[in-house]
Amino acid sequence: MIKPGEEVIFVVPIKKIKKRVPRWKRAPRAAKFVREWIARHAKADEVIIGTDVNEKLWERGAEKPPNKLRVKVVVEEEEGKRIAKVSLA
Repeated sequence: MIKPGEEVIFVVPIKKIKKRVPRWKRAPRAAKFVREWIARHAKADEVIIGTDVNEKLWERGAEKPPNKLRVKVVVEEEEGKRIAKVSLA
């Protein structure tokens, strides 16, 4: 488990969902997948995705998000909740 204040680098495999959704929904679904994947692996209650990550997902349009994304995750604990902040590594 990631300790609060610790910084970890993950590679999120977006390729897993690319064939399961319609082409025009791929980037929005990829953003949702990144949020779910980080919440599961960082054991976070809430995930805040940085604008740089969002811009990288949408860089080539809605139909062609990247196959994988290397991100840096910092977990903080506020009022008993674990919050993961995600930015590009």
